[in-house]
Order: sequence, then C-alpha cells, then structure tokens
Amino acid sequence: MRYQLDALIIDHKQLADFEFELTLKAPQIAKDSLPGQFVQILYDQSYNPFTRRPFSVYKVNPHMGTFSIVYLARGVFTQGLRNKRPGETLSIVGPLGNFFRPSTDPEAVHILVAGGVGAPPLYFHALQMVDEGHDPESIYVINGARTRDMLVGIEEFEQLPVNTIFTTDDGSYGQKGIVTGPLLDILDQTTKPVQVYTCGPTPMLRAVGDLCNSRKVSCQVSVETVMPCGVGVCMGCVVKIKIDPDAEPAYLRSCYEGPVFNAEQVIWE
Repeated sequence: MRYQLDALIIDHKQLADFEFELTLKAPQIAKDSLPGQFVQILYDQSYNPFTRRPFSVYKVNPHMGTFSIVYLARGVFTQGLRNKRPGETLSIVGPLGNFFRPSTDPEAVHILVAGGVGAPPLYFHALQMVDEGHDPESIYVINGARTRDMLVGIEEFEQLPVNTIFTTDDGSYGQKGIVTGPLLDILDQTTKPVQVYTCGPTPMLRAVGDLCNSRKVSCQVSVETVMPCGVGVCMGCVVKIKIDPDAEPAYLRSCYEGPVFNAEQVIWE
C-alpha cells in the first residue's frame, strides 16, 4: 500500500560531519515498509526543489508509528533538508518499490554488502532477519566506504548480533580495501549455499554482482538511480534488464519493478 501524507519530524540529529538521521511520524509507512523500499520526500511546497527525492527506509518502529532515513548533506536538496526541525512536517510518498527477499534455505549464509548511503536498507534487512529468527551466525554484514567519516551506521551494525566487517579505502576504520575483498574471503570459506544482498554506488554493485555471477552465487542488488517521480510514471529511472536470455533486454523502472533486481539480470552500462 502506498501513502501520500505530511509526516511530522520527531527527531533530526547529526551522526557525522555530513551525515544526518531524520525520524518521522508516519504510522502507515512504519507499519508497511519492508527492507529495500524507499520514500519520496519533498521538503518545500515551492518550485525549489521541483521534484521529490528518494531515500531508503532505515529504521521502523511500528509501535511508535515512526520511521527514519539517513542522508548525506552534500547537495542543494539535502542542504535544504538539513534545515528542517522537529515539529515541522515533510511531504512523503511511500513505501515505494520492491524489497530484499531472504533465502528460505535454512542452511543459507546471508551476506549483506553495503557501500556509503547504501547501508540503511541493509541495516533494516539485517535487523528484520534477526527478528524473524534467522541464525545471527549465518548473517554477515560488509559495510564499506572511502573513509571512516563516510561509513554509515557503524554503531547500529556493531550492536547487531551478526558478523560485521568494515572496510575503508584508506584504512581509517576496519580493513583497508574494498568490500569485494572480505566478500571473496567468505565465499572461499563456506561450503553452504549463499545469498548476497547489496546496495551502494553503481561501480560497487557491478563489482559485487560480477563476483557473485562468476561464482554462480545468487545476488540481489538495489540499484541507485535518479527517480524523478518514484511511482513509475516518468520513465526516468529505467534499468536495462535481461529477463529472458533468448529475448531482447527490457527496460524496467527501478522505482516500480525495482530497485532490487537479480544481479545476473542487470546489464551494466
């Protein structure tokens, strides 16, 4: 079910230099959101900004009727969002898109690979899997960024009873290197069936997807694209997908058929 509503800002806090968490009162969205879904936000009713922007759902509290997003205040839109205060409202549409689907194999190893602001939906996913009774020892989270300041959700991930690995390009936190390093290590060390879930910058998604495809490992990727409308009307967020090996590729809407696709079907351009 999709809703359009004015959500009250409950809390708005700074997590790092440019990183903020925004908590909103929206019982319908808090109740219905699933990991991987997103909301479209408009912070001003004027023509600036002209369109809504997508933000992944980070945390939900159905009992309190709240959900939160995480964003980096680095552009015009997010700088404007940064100025919003508790007690004000934001126009929200959501929850939108499809969602991550955990493997139903009880022996499966689940590997969640996050990059930068791709971490929020994977935190939501890890938390829900634990709540649903998946063995925490079977869940691995690899959370990477260029530097420590760009890692999202360090504290939250470390509080989960799962296996957590952090990587930074410069070695300022966790392992020095990129996320495919520990991913390869885990794939080499396990003989169990594996399901990978990933969200982050497109080059990272491609690298993770290519690695999984080469190992014939199932991988769900949540793509990052511009979504002008978020409801499948404008066709501004299409992704080239190979649905049938014997047919021409299709162009599917990341806001509607996605944003989560099977890595083996995505044609990276």
